[in-house]
Formats: sequence, C-alpha cells, structure tokens
Amino acid sequence: FSEIRKPNQGAFNHLKIEILFIKEGICMKKLKLFYNPFSGNKSFKFDLDVCIGIFQEGGYEVHPFRTLHPGDIDTHIATMDPNYDIIVASGGDGTVNIVLNAMMRRGLHIPLGIIPSGTANDFATYLGFKSGEVEDVCRTIVSTKPVDIDLGLVNDSIFFINVCAGGFFTNVSQIVDKDVKNALGSLSYYLKGVEQLPQFRKVPFRITTSEGVIEEDLYFYMIMNSAGTGGFTNLSPEASITDGEFEFIAIKGKPLIEMTPVLMKMLTGEHIHDKNVLYLRDHYFKIECLDPDFKIMESTVDGELGPDMPFEIKVIPKAIPVFGKFEKEPKENIIKSLLKSPAKPAKL
Repeated sequence: FSEIRKPNQGAFNHLKIEILFIKEGICMKKLKLFYNPFSGNKSFKFDLDVCIGIFQEGGYEVHPFRTLHPGDIDTHIATMDPNYDIIVASGGDGTVNIVLNAMMRRGLHIPLGIIPSGTANDFATYLGFKSGEVEDVCRTIVSTKPVDIDLGLVNDSIFFINVCAGGFFTNVSQIVDKDVKNALGSLSYYLKGVEQLPQFRKVPFRITTSEGVIEEDLYFYMIMNSAGTGGFTNLSPEASITDGEFEFIAIKGKPLIEMTPVLMKMLTGEHIHDKNVLYLRDHYFKIECLDPDFKIMESTVDGELGPDMPFEIKVIPKAIPVFGKFEKEPKENIIKSLLKSPAKPAKL
C-alpha cells in the first residue's frame, strides 16, 4: 500500500480559524504580504506558512505577493485594492524601500510591518527585529500598535526610511555581485569597499542646512534616520525616528593615519564627538560635490541607487505608521526630542 499522507495540521488549524470567524459573523481584517524570495539566503519561503498562520490567528486574511522581477511591486501596489489594514514587507532594506515608495506614491497611510530576510536589515534591526526570528516579528506585528515615524524625501520624489549616503564606500551595495552578496552577507560589502582604497582621497563638498552653509573636504557622508547602516548599529547613537530631524555624519578628509581611531569609535558611537567627524542635526539638507571629476556622484537611498549630486533632502515628520519593539524608541526618544537642544552648527 502506498503511504497515506496526513493533512497538514497547520493548514487545518488555519481553516478552522476562518470557519470560526465566519460562524461568529466576524469580518477578518486584511493583510498584504510582499516577499522577496531572492533576498539574503533565500530561506523565507520556508517561513511563509508560519507567517500566514500567525497572521490568520490574529484575525487577518492574508494576501501574499511574491516579487518575480524589478518593478512588479510598484505596479501591483499602484493598482491593488487600497483597503488593507496592514502591509508587510519581507526582504532586505531594498525591498522595504521599494514597498515604501510605492505606498507613498499611492498615498497609502497603512501600517507597515517589516520582516528582515535580506542581506542588509539595518532598519529592522533598529526596530528590534532579528533576522531569522520570523515568528517573533509576526507576533509583534499582530499584537502591538504601530507608531508614526519620520521619512526622508529626496528631490521631492524618492522616499527613504533609514539612510541616504554618498562618497567613497557608500555605493558598494550597488556594485557587489548578487551571488557573492548572498553567500557572504555584509562581509561582501566590506571586501568590495577595500577595492576603493587605492582611489581614496578627500573630496570637497558643500552642505546646506536650515542653519547655514558648510564647505568641507570629506571622504563620505550619511544622513541617518535610525542609528545604523552597513551592519554598524551605533553610527548615529542619538537618532530618533520620531523627532522630525535627521543626523548628518561625515568623515572629514584628514590624513588616513588619523582615521583608524575614528573607525574604532564607530563601533561604540563615540565618533560623533571626534574632531575628524562632521556631525549635524537638521530637517533639511542640500548636498553638493564641488569636484566635477569625482566619479561617485550617485547617492544610495536605503542601499538602492539614488540621484546624483546635487540633491536636497527633507524630513517628512510622522509620515507612516510602522510596527516595532518600541520599549526604548520612541518612548525615551520622544522625551529626549522634547528636551534636547538643537545640535550646535559647525563653524562656517
């Protein structure tokens, strides 16, 4: 006799939940799940049933969308039913950025959940979510209230949730081979960055804020919403995603021998007080490169290709509700943002 396969117990339980809701006359809420099967180690497909089960147990009818090629998420969000209670994005920072921009273009102010399953999951890390702990993330999404967070807007057209960066090293996520990235993870970024060292030199920039204009030789810069990027979790230790301001952090073009202590301080967040670091806080930035021969004129936005310099960035306060483990953020940072004084402007 051939083996008789038992029905999937998880699927059976999910069906019982739906029947129960129908019997009780309860209308299930709707959740849209976008996932990138090619992100990171490509393992999210093994967690898909767990996610759907937790969401259904939480009273949500789940509509999954599997991205197949560039642009399909944008097209789908532009034409889909807008009446969802939650939108969830599973992937890396790039996938989250794509979903976010499509939502904002459509004018969807729907709570966003983020399941970290990519190579870089910097913003999800800041939210308190860990890669590989899918069940914990999903339960947080269905059991907590979202918080309205700030977003960045570049040239009035491109949104970002975590970071906009430029200069040396910041374009490595664009040029590293995808297979190498999936195999080595964040290490692939560092190895690719080493290849730029022979061309490493100071570059003149003009930084305009609402407080004034600064001209400075820099190696690279980052405009941060959260505290981390590139696997570094303390790059902007005073960051808050609810205070209406971003942190500008740049490494000044000083002799390379002076850079080693700065790089070490980046691990602890002490670098923002170093003399070789330009640190600003504001709600508006304009970035200009004053060297027309500089070859890395493009920016990166949440790890994706952004506009070439010059460009402008504005903070859009409380732009979208997002789920996270907000025991420390925003509770502590809301108080901090009310009490803190603006960062002292650099000498002009």
